[in-house]
Amino acid sequence: KTGSALKCKKCTSAQEEKERLDAASKRNYTNGGEAVTAASERAMCAACKQLHPTTHFNKNQLSKKDKARCRACVEQSVQAEESARSSSKQQRLEEIRRKIKEAESKGNVQERLKYESQLSALEAEHVTGLKPVVMGRGGRGGRGSWRGRGRGRK
Repeated sequence: KTGSALKCKKCTSAQEEKERLDAASKRNYTNGGEAVTAASERAMCAACKQLHPTTHFNKNQLSKKDKARCRACVEQSVQAEESARSSSKQQRLEEIRRKIKEAESKGNVQERLKYESQLSALEAEHVTGLKPVVMGRGGRGGRGSWRGRGRGRK
């Protein structure tokens, strides 16, 4: 969409981590050894239930009022989601590999080809972070086709 080259998942996650660290270093900017914010500007984190200075929240979280989470809690949830996602992907890969072995033992070539293509798609998704696109749906004469509608009768 942007016209730039596609990047792998490792590159994009490394770039996101760098941006987070840059934001954290900007956030930790102090003025003469004292924090820039006033002591009265505090907000309650919905996750850890602690009262933090507003500098511990980003603008998006502060706009959520009662559901605002501090940066540390947001980072924890991002890491937890990523680990859960990677473990579920590993489970799916293992399941497909098991099904391939079953198809080999049965001698069923069609099933083996089906599972091999699923394994290939999952491995590609693991490397690139992009989900596979199913091509060829719709066939001939789908909803938008003008074929076979005739000229109409007078």
